[in-house]
Amino acid sequence: MTRKRPILAIGGMTALAAAALAASGWCMVGPGEVAVVRRFGRVVSPAWGPGLHWSLPAGMDRIDRIRTDAVRRLTIGQAGVPSPDQEPSAGELLTGDLNLLRLEATVQYRVDEPVAHALWAGRGDRWLGRAAESRLARALATREVDAVLRSDRGRIAQEVRDELQAAADSLRLGVRILGVSLTDGRPPVEVAADFAEAQSAESRRDDRVNRARTYEAVERTTAVARGSSIRESARAEAARILLAARAEADQFLTLLVEFRRSPALGLRRRYIESAQELLGRVRRKLVLPPGQSVDLTILGSADASRVPAAPSRSSDHDVPGAAPSRDDR
Repeated sequence: MTRKRPILAIGGMTALAAAALAASGWCMVGPGEVAVVRRFGRVVSPAWGPGLHWSLPAGMDRIDRIRTDAVRRLTIGQAGVPSPDQEPSAGELLTGDLNLLRLEATVQYRVDEPVAHALWAGRGDRWLGRAAESRLARALATREVDAVLRSDRGRIAQEVRDELQAAADSLRLGVRILGVSLTDGRPPVEVAADFAEAQSAESRRDDRVNRARTYEAVERTTAVARGSSIRESARAEAARILLAARAEADQFLTLLVEFRRSPALGLRRRYIESAQELLGRVRRKLVLPPGQSVDLTILGSADASRVPAAPSRSSDHDVPGAAPSRDDR
């Protein structure tokens, strides 16, 4: 009986240790996480999603927890002055026109393939940073410094993003590049003042060009509107003249018909209408009976002599309103 007690104690302790060892294998994977398990160095497929899982204890399973919903940021380059423990040329990049720039960019990415990312054992970010720096240097080497600092910043960022994604896929880093942004860019301190003056001159030039283009647009719009107005006025005048010409033509055709019916009456009517039209333009008129002479000095001409009036073939009833009197108007 005395011998059985140590055996029972050892058995109980062994069972308790085995239970504790088994309990230590439970693993909780939180929301937004993926657990990559390597059992004796070999990846267990598939990766564990959120929830409670059991793994082999005592280090037989290696678990890497990777967040797939987090946006990670990686800063490359350096825009500021290098620290004392860095090289003086740290962060400098060469442009296509042989100018040096200090450029800083931010890469935003997310883990897309947790297993491939875990196999890099924490070195994926370093390799991703090196690939980003090389793509950024390549993009700057094909452009002039003015384009890098001003007009091509967006195109450079997009070009680096596309090439960096291709490099990450070829290296199987298991990440998706969300975007690249050029956060800062400046020339070296030794030539910063000259670059600032050059940029100021370019800004003034761009301002003048923009004002000239605005003036051009306004003047062109005004000219187009003026031209449209002139064309409309010309069309209206042409229509008016055409209508007047058609009215005169219709009147002439009417007179022609009447003349053919009665030539004498037509001539008489035309004579009366012409006389009315002519007398309407004269300021002073004299109506005389046939054979009577007139003194033209009464019209204001002191040198005029008495001349006999031309014989008139018309009588009082020929011209409406005719009378053997004088009218000053």
